[in-house]
Amino acid sequence: MILGVLTISFILMYIAPGDPVLALVGDYYDEDTLAQLRHQLGLDRSAITQYGIFMKRILSGDLGNSFVTQRPVLDDILEKIPFTLQLATAAMFIAVVVGVLLGILSALKKDTIWDKASIIISLAGVSAPVFWVALLLILWVGVYLQWLPPTGYGGLKFLVLPAIALGTRSLAMMTRLTRAFMLDTMNEDYIVTARSKGLSERIVIFKHAMKNLAIPLITIIGLDFGSYMSGAVLTESIFGWPGVGRFALNAIMKRDFPAIQGSVLFMALIFVVVNIIVDIIYAWADPRVRERLVDR
Repeated sequence: MILGVLTISFILMYIAPGDPVLALVGDYYDEDTLAQLRHQLGLDRSAITQYGIFMKRILSGDLGNSFVTQRPVLDDILEKIPFTLQLATAAMFIAVVVGVLLGILSALKKDTIWDKASIIISLAGVSAPVFWVALLLILWVGVYLQWLPPTGYGGLKFLVLPAIALGTRSLAMMTRLTRAFMLDTMNEDYIVTARSKGLSERIVIFKHAMKNLAIPLITIIGLDFGSYMSGAVLTESIFGWPGVGRFALNAIMKRDFPAIQGSVLFMALIFVVVNIIVDIIYAWADPRVRERLVDR
């Protein structure tokens, strides 16, 4: 999959309109300068040769130097990863905590105003684009009410708005999943038995019912966390968050080929690694998965 992503990204960059050399030199240049830069950057070679050099460099762990900053792309990406990880973790924490609690409340208060409110929130969260939610948060919370900084990076207060914007869709999905699961589960025999033993409703819900919710929750958390780490481009760009997504967008705007290729490689690796981790957690969380693995 990683090989396919790298190949497709290379082809798209090669056939996309625009010239990275022109983006570097600006408005004033001559043909000799353009030719010299193209040769220096290796852009005067054939597409096959450039692809071979690109793959050889990738396999040796060298992502090359940025056309714009002249710094190693790997160093730039490593500097941005902690910021993206911080944002993705905060967004996922908000989505899991609020989404699961809303789903449980909606199921326990079925057909009440709480249930209808949670359904409306989940439908709005699934339907609303991330950039629209981000702009609304900036406008109302950051500008009109001035409760939190609208953009930028700093302490915890700068993290709240981008984390809410990024985690909105996952929050909605987890609310709907938890509600549907709880409605199906609360009448199961093992739940009725737990209640008949005199256990409190809290223990019945969180100790017995929630155990079987772990597998679908792990699926959503793994997929969404991987997408947050690899694709929070809009959120980071709108809020001015200095993560990998914003770095990738700036590289695309400036046609910085090595930076684009490095960003794509990072995103593909993150998604693959997260999915492998999710598979491992499946085996830990579900004894049936472990038994199938042992039988094989």
